[in-house]
Amino acid sequence: MKKILFPFVLFLSLLLSACSRDSNSTPPDPVQGQWKLVNVSGTFAGINHDFTPGLITWTFNPITQTVTVINNNTDTNKWDVLETGVYNYQFVNNPESPCGESLDINGNVYGCYSVTNGTLVIDQAIADGFAVKLVH
Repeated sequence: MKKILFPFVLFLSLLLSACSRDSNSTPPDPVQGQWKLVNVSGTFAGINHDFTPGLITWTFNPITQTVTVINNNTDTNKWDVLETGVYNYQFVNNPESPCGESLDINGNVYGCYSVTNGTLVIDQAIADGFAVKLVH
């Protein structure tokens, strides 16, 4: 009986272990990669600044949780959000916001974000803030 039971138990344990889900896997970072700033708009001042794609780039690295900004804008009349540098970023659950999750950069809440058809929008409009539009 032991000889018959052992292969059955072995087979069952292999079957169950092969079907287990990897609970340590994390979903891909929706903002990873390089983005080109193309527009900053909003605030109570009603700004609306367009930028040539590639003039300002934001590169999100999910492994180091940093965003590297290369800002070549020389027009001081255009608000371009971040200067050239490397900043920490993270996604933060924010149940009070309409989106439920915000993007924080260097400890500052940049608001709700969405990625659709190669466009990343970061939006603080609910608090009279700004909206930032970046494209891949």
